[in-house]
Amino acid sequence: MRTGLFSHHWFVGIDLHKDTMTICVYCRCCGEFSFRKMACKNRAQIVEFFRALPRPHVVAIEAVGFYRWLWELLEPIVEKLVLADATQARALAGRRLKTDREDAFNVAELLAADRLPLAYAPPREVQILRDWTRQRNRLSRSHARSLHGIKSIMNTNNRPGPARLTAERLTGYLRAYGSRLPERHTRMLWQHQRQLSLLEEEIDICQREIDRLLLAPPFATMAALLATAPGVGPVVSATVLAEVGDFSRFPDGKAIGRYAGLAPRVYASGGKQRLGHISKTGPSDLRWALQQAAWTAIRCDSEIKRRWLKISRSSGKKAAAVAIARQLLVAMWQMARRQSRYQPRREAEQQAA
Repeated sequence: MRTGLFSHHWFVGIDLHKDTMTICVYCRCCGEFSFRKMACKNRAQIVEFFRALPRPHVVAIEAVGFYRWLWELLEPIVEKLVLADATQARALAGRRLKTDREDAFNVAELLAADRLPLAYAPPREVQILRDWTRQRNRLSRSHARSLHGIKSIMNTNNRPGPARLTAERLTGYLRAYGSRLPERHTRMLWQHQRQLSLLEEEIDICQREIDRLLLAPPFATMAALLATAPGVGPVVSATVLAEVGDFSRFPDGKAIGRYAGLAPRVYASGGKQRLGHISKTGPSDLRWALQQAAWTAIRCDSEIKRRWLKISRSSGKKAAAVAIARQLLVAMWQMARRQSRYQPRREAEQQAA
């Protein structure tokens, strides 16, 4: 690579795989380019290479599921770092050839032409919150599966079991009534008890970390605002903040609904249009948290329950709950945009009038 001319501006495209990465360094002014293939495990070599890049430069990483380690490694080193939407970048290239070099050059060339589709890369503090909320939600789902296993064993024996299942309550129940169950089922329930005990301990650890993050900048103000919405508690508000990140990147409520995968698919042909099931694109944790919030809000808020009943007459109860989840997300987007507390729809319409 020549570095002597001041007019050079370098654009770097990275085609990232789990074991290797292919790097293309491209100069827009003279068309000069070079390639380098490196092993992902050799972090020192990667740091050395990117530290030595001529300036000015911009580096683009393809948005694959395991890009984050490289992002955090390069962010303090390179001059400017962006995240490329891999699917859209390949569609724009319009090439049939599919090689690592071709993909890296495609990213660098589109970046130089200012045509590279960009994806959202959350800041470090958002990524930390996202890691903790996803871990807590994974543990919570495992906890729910264990509870279902316990209920199944209890139903098999026609025993009601504890009214509210926790590891502690199950322990007391087994000590008092375990002898009335078949020996194999008692042993299985003790296995579930040990699983519940560990899961509840780990969930508490995650929740303490999440609470600590929500009480500090940059989340404290927004978490307090989101918590004023019906059905939104610490788990839901933390998940929304972690998965959405910057609310301002969505121009309207429809855009954030599409991002969450809660918008219905549209089938239009021959002048006819039909709505299908929700797309389920985007973060599944966000949809899961919003669905929990929706059912809680339906139980606790009379206005939302009225809307849910109205929608459920034509679409069914589950589809109506999905619609409520989407409306809650849009309401939180509006709260973030206006920096205001939640307002019921009728009050908001009266104030607007």
